[in-house]
Amino acid sequence: MVSTRASRWALVAGVVAAAGLVLAPGAGAQEKVVVTNGLQLDHGAGLTLCTLGPVGTDNAGRLIGITAAHCAGGGDLYYPGKRDLGPIGHYAHVSADQAFHDYAVIEYDPAKVTLSSNGPALRIDRVLEGGLPAVGSNVCKDGRTTGKTCGLVGSNADGLITSFAVNVPGDSGGPLVLARNDGTATEWAGIVTRVALTMPPFVYTSAKNILDDIATRGPDAPGAGFTPVND
Repeated sequence: MVSTRASRWALVAGVVAAAGLVLAPGAGAQEKVVVTNGLQLDHGAGLTLCTLGPVGTDNAGRLIGITAAHCAGGGDLYYPGKRDLGPIGHYAHVSADQAFHDYAVIEYDPAKVTLSSNGPALRIDRVLEGGLPAVGSNVCKDGRTTGKTCGLVGSNADGLITSFAVNVPGDSGGPLVLARNDGTATEWAGIVTRVALTMPPFVYTSAKNILDDIATRGPDAPGAGFTPVND
């Protein structure tokens, strides 16, 4: 009788354990959101006024996004329309100099975020060689307000790019890429900064200025060694 009872308990325990093994992976599991260039930003302060630039990884393997410094509003960021997920990232660095280095570094939570190089309008999978498009080259940007617009580069002095690619409020921080003759647009060239009384009037902070400035903060700083994701 004892032996039979023990066998029954062993059987029950085995069934429970097996069920646990089946159910455990799903218990508390959270689906990751896909973050790409061109995504509308949702700040901790409840603001959705700007656009995310390129996304990728840094020297430490952190998940990194870049946007404009003047966009930073609150420390945490949320996925647009999914605040129930809680914060998916935070501002790891915001440049104090917004004249020539108007950029901020975002670090995303790898438990909640997967990065993709394919944005709503642009694909970014590498940095433009030298990080500064030549005068006369054609560039395209994406932003939450005006979407994809393209135009020629008028100047690139001091790492600030002026172009006929239109941007307006809300597009700030959005990605700028070099548009090749075959229609591809995968090389990151900068981010939307502002509109100025210049000709052309649309101003972008170059990838060169951003990456050079990040490098001055050391190899372990968030964003150091930034490489766009290729996925």
